[in-house]
Amino acid sequence: MNQQNHLNQKQLGLVKAICASLIMGLPAITLAPSVAIASETNPCPKIYYEEPFNNTRPVPQGCPANEAPQQLNPESETVPLTGEPLPTGVSQPPLPETQTAPVTRIIPKGQRVSVTLKNNTNALITYEAIGHTEERTLVGREEVVLQNLPLPVTITTVRQDAGLLDVITKSTQPGMLEVLLEADPTFDDIKGTISIQEDGRVYIN
Repeated sequence: MNQQNHLNQKQLGLVKAICASLIMGLPAITLAPSVAIASETNPCPKIYYEEPFNNTRPVPQGCPANEAPQQLNPESETVPLTGEPLPTGVSQPPLPETQTAPVTRIIPKGQRVSVTLKNNTNALITYEAIGHTEERTLVGREEVVLQNLPLPVTITTVRQDAGLLDVITKSTQPGMLEVLLEADPTFDDIKGTISIQEDGRVYIN
């Protein structure tokens, strides 16, 4: 009887060892397919085919087209972002995500422009012609003329009291641009950036 009990305990130990190794190996077996599934990515996510992205974002290369390519300008030229300065005489167009129609166009005079800034607010406004002037302050209800700025040029304006600022431009005569800085409660920014391209196109961001 003792011998049979000893034999049953050996068999029970063997069954326990087999069960334990099965239990230990089971997670590895079930994890292998899930790891393989997780590593596969969808090259054409369906978000590119749903509103509003189906007509505002182009699909990744190799995916079926959505409505965006018909609305984007296929003739637009891309400018590589190499970090190197552009050669002299090449104007820097706005980046695609900020590209809009120019607000006005001026006739440059000898690749130069003079800009009149008129502060029609009651607040201090700081301004700078990037690369040509230091940051300066324009008192409320005053104006200043930045003369003979080489094109292309970018001018930044910031209202110091955190009030809202609207930038209005108009071309008064060849080689001249007038910029009105207005207080506007319906506008959504305290600053404005005026970019004047070499061909006379004027953009505001």
